[in-house]
Amino acid sequence: MASRAATRRSGAALVLAGLLIASASQAEIEKFMRQCDGRLCPLFRASITIPEGWVEDKEASNYFKGQMLLPKGLDFEKAPVKIYAVVRYNRDKKPISDFLPDSIKDWKSRAKDATISKVDDLPRGDKPAFLRHTFEARSLKEQGYELQAVTMDGDKDGNQFVVTITLSANSQSALKAAEPAYLAILNKY
Repeated sequence: MASRAATRRSGAALVLAGLLIASASQAEIEKFMRQCDGRLCPLFRASITIPEGWVEDKEASNYFKGQMLLPKGLDFEKAPVKIYAVVRYNRDKKPISDFLPDSIKDWKSRAKDATISKVDDLPRGDKPAFLRHTFEARSLKEQGYELQAVTMDGDKDGNQFVVTITLSANSQSALKAAEPAYLAILNKY
C-alpha cells in the first residue's frame, strides 16, 4: 500500500501534468507595459510560433504595435511579403464579426479595384475558429494581396482579445510562396 506522502506526490504530479497539457493547448495573450506619450501603455502579443526561415522585426513590431515577421535576411521596406499578428483588447466581449467590418472598410479604402472574399473558417479544436478573408488589389504595388485570419483569445486573467494574423504580399506569387509559413502559424496557434 502506498504511503500518504507518495499518494500526495502522485496526485500533485497528475495535477501539474494536467496544467502543463492545458497551458500547452491554449494560446494565450501576453501583456507588456511600454512607454507611450510619457506614460505607460499596455501592449498585447499573441503567443505565435515563428516559422522556420522567418524572423521578427523588433523595430517594426514596436512601431506598429504588433508582431511583424519577415523572411530571414530581408529588410522591412524591401520584403515582398510580411506576416503580422495584431491583438486588440475586447473589453466588451463583442463577437469577432463586430471587428471584421473595420478590416473590410480599410481594404476598400486602399484600392478601388479591391476584391474581398470570404474563405472557409479554420477550426482550432475547442477554441474559436479563425474567420478568414482574402484581399486582392492588382493596382497596388505594395500589399496588394493579403490573407487574413481573425480569432478570439484570452489571457491568464480571463480578459478577451481579438487576434488578427495577416499575410501581406506585393504579388500573387509572393503570397503563394509564403502561404505555407503563414498556415504553419495558424495551425500552431
